[in-house]
Amino acid sequence: MSCSIQEHRSGSWTPGLTPAEQATLFTIARDTLVWCTQPPANVFTFDAYTLTPVMQADTATFVTLKVGGNLRGCIGSLEPYEPLYLSVHHNAVQAALHDPRFDAVRAAELARIHVDVSVLSPIRAIASLDEFVPGRHGIILTRGRARAVYLPEVAAEQGWTREQTLGSLSQKAGLPADAWRSGAHFQLFESVVLSQAETP
Repeated sequence: MSCSIQEHRSGSWTPGLTPAEQATLFTIARDTLVWCTQPPANVFTFDAYTLTPVMQADTATFVTLKVGGNLRGCIGSLEPYEPLYLSVHHNAVQAALHDPRFDAVRAAELARIHVDVSVLSPIRAIASLDEFVPGRHGIILTRGRARAVYLPEVAAEQGWTREQTLGSLSQKAGLPADAWRSGAHFQLFESVVLSQAETP
């Protein structure tokens, strides 16, 4: 079996990664999962990877882990505060070990885990929810101290309308389902999801 990288753009934005850069990101993510689930672990080093200027640019990412199509962990950052390759590494560790919704991933699970790496565009504020297109945009809701986010693929995977997405997002923030209708602020972003698919 060989592995290929599939790229899915939620909109028109792209980080412009080459196939080699995509493969390197996945190698980092996979190596990180092995490293962090098999202690005692030495310090993770990046000496073996070719880190291009694109991969060294500050970029926000999410790492999503699934087993049999079911979520196993998902952690990410909305702000581009560290280089792309480091963001993938750190979020892989967090998704595997520190997602509060799940027990830590065990080394025995790694062979069954499917990894998605989401690379996020810059975030922008919007004046009207008419600008929000489910499936194309990720969305951040902020109301007072409450805050929640959905990646673009969430609404598409669930088959949600705009109203259903916003209602669920409100509940995710710990608010009533209709809280999005007043007093909330919204930001949008697009993403490129990189998935590793096995092919004969």
